[in-house]
Amino acid sequence: MMWCYIYRSTKKENCYLYMENQNDFSPIPEKIMSIFGAPVFVMKVLLDGKRQFVVGTAQEIEERIKTDGFFLQMLKEDDFKV
Repeated sequence: MMWCYIYRSTKKENCYLYMENQNDFSPIPEKIMSIFGAPVFVMKVLLDGKRQFVVGTAQEIEERIKTDGFFLQMLKEDDFKV
């Protein structure tokens, strides 16, 4: 279980970065940041398994953050259909 900080993209609609440290974009590759644009802070979330995410579980997101330094969520229109 960990806290993570979520940022939305200013260039890509429905694109979000999840990171362990607030405002520390050093783990993000330059190429991703150039496509992502200026990050806009959205919220701080506890990855405790109680919250549902559209893409991935809290555990999967946490594992990705620990191994890659970040989790990149890119939603498609189909992700919003019930």
